[in-house]
Amino acid sequence: MKEPVKALSNLKRVLKKGGSITVIEGDHETSLFWPYSDYAMKTIKCLIEVQKRLGGDSLIGRRLYPLFQEAGFNEIRVIPRPVYADEGRPGMVEGFTKKTYIAMVEGVKKQALDLDLIGEKDWDKGIKELKRSAKPGGIFYYTFFKGIAVK
Repeated sequence: MKEPVKALSNLKRVLKKGGSITVIEGDHETSLFWPYSDYAMKTIKCLIEVQKRLGGDSLIGRRLYPLFQEAGFNEIRVIPRPVYADEGRPGMVEGFTKKTYIAMVEGVKKQALDLDLIGEKDWDKGIKELKRSAKPGGIFYYTFFKGIAVK
């Protein structure tokens, strides 16, 4: 969203006095994984940059509190909501690490290459190394931010 304060203000306008809104947003820079790889981190940085160039903000989760403030909300609370996946939580590895996060990163390959953000060889190495976090011994961590505010 190019104008998040405007979007929140528009939502606030249709809320009843005392009504609340809940917004959940992620922050791609909170991604932590093991085994660590600079190449994998470069592919994640490509995702962040591609989304930025398309008008998005993949780091918006960290800004929920000030965005709610600027839109004039009250009783603002922001709660970090971590996602952690390792082989002891196979549903999280499959559903979040593989099918959500890694798939999202893989989805910007063409744009990342077209924008010359990374070379194809480095991209392929980064994705391969990021996928190690979804294998036995690997871990993946990500933070969503849940913001709640009142009109």
